[in-house]
Amino acid sequence: MKKNAKRVLAVFFSILGSVLGLYIGGYWLFVRPVYWLVIAVRTGSLTVRLLIINIIKIFIASTVGGSIWCICDIIAGHFRDLPSDD
Repeated sequence: MKKNAKRVLAVFFSILGSVLGLYIGGYWLFVRPVYWLVIAVRTGSLTVRLLIINIIKIFIASTVGGSIWCICDIIAGHFRDLPSDD
């Protein structure tokens, strides 16, 4: 594989990991549950089930986001470490 193609793939997976980590861990598992809890408190429809599920999501958000980033960084590292065929 060409040296430039390896660099492009490494950068692509690095950016993909960062974006997916922030989107899934930051938005889906942190921002949205906090928003749902605020809305539920305002409307008076907060239930124990909703509270527990959203608290669990909030606590695992950084773990999931970090795991996604780590996996993509490992994949990007694989392309960074390949010997060049030039």
